Amino acid sequence: MSKIRPKSKNKSILVLVFVVLLIAVVITQINKSKKGERSFDPELMSFDVEEVVSMQLYTKSNNFEPFSIVKNGEEWTIEQNDQVYPADPDLISSMVNELSTLEAKQVVAKKKDRWAEFDVTDTSGVRVVVNSDKKVIGDLFIGRFSFNQASRQPKTYVRLNEENDIYAVEGYLSMTFNREINGLRNKSVFRGNRNDITRISLNYPADSSMNLIKEEAAWMINGMPADSASMSDYLGTVSYLVGTEFRDDIDPTTMLSAPFTVVLEGQNMSSVEIKGMVDPQGKKLVYSSLNTKSVFDGDSGELFDRIFVGMNKFQPRIAPIE
Repeated sequence: MSKIRPKSKNKSILVLVFVVLLIAVVITQINKSKKGERSFDPELMSFDVEEVVSMQLYTKSNNFEPFSIVKNGEEWTIEQNDQVYPADPDLISSMVNELSTLEAKQVVAKKKDRWAEFDVTDTSGVRVVVNSDKKVIGDLFIGRFSFNQASRQPKTYVRLNEENDIYAVEGYLSMTFNREINGLRNKSVFRGNRNDITRISLNYPADSSMNLIKEEAAWMINGMPADSASMSDYLGTVSYLVGTEFRDDIDPTTMLSAPFTVVLEGQNMSSVEIKGMVDPQGKKLVYSSLNTKSVFDGDSGELFDRIFVGMNKFQPRIAPIE
């Protein structure tokens, strides 16, 4: 009976170990496939937000007519053809921050024929191109979003330009980026802390004017105590004022001579002047020194009437004598 040489026996053990390892790898890959896992780099975008100097957007809400968001010093503007508008700084900063650390949670498809299913084609997806001063640092298509009722988590489907893979990322990117130009413009009339306001001057046509002054904890109107409830209501209104509709047909410089004026002054804030007028068609207009390149429709949301109130609003309520 022949015996196995030691070298041959060692070789057989190595072959056996290799086979076992190979089987283990195959089983692992099969399990991953069954769980829908894929090996991919989750980091879709990674850049320093300070690098960003501009973005180009092609959105469905704007009929895919491209426009740019451009950084000018500390401010952002929206530019399309020869039109330039101030952009909402908080909204743009949020968009840039969201893109700068964009990570994929999973790959949902890897073939071009699935693009339409997730709205990431060249003609259905919202395209966002992010630029530094030297190169493109991000370029992707944002498609539809879905909401998982079980996990209560929203996700949006995206595709990097010139790639076939479709990824799922957390959040409502499609809702954030699919906007028309007006949806990204600066709508601020005044935004501040109501507790910082210490003086409000109201000047209206026909020499009608009043001064609201905070003295310690109480407000006075032309030297007389103001109604506290009405004053609190008005402070809540003027401390956060935003327009909803623009009047781009009006030259903002014409508003400098508008007859209705409210001046807000206080601590930890610069003085802000809000102007109002009625155009020849009877439409109300509002302008703010905080947003000098825009004129707002004062009728929309009753913006004009909420700002330019009458003196009787602040008169103390005197209870009837019984």
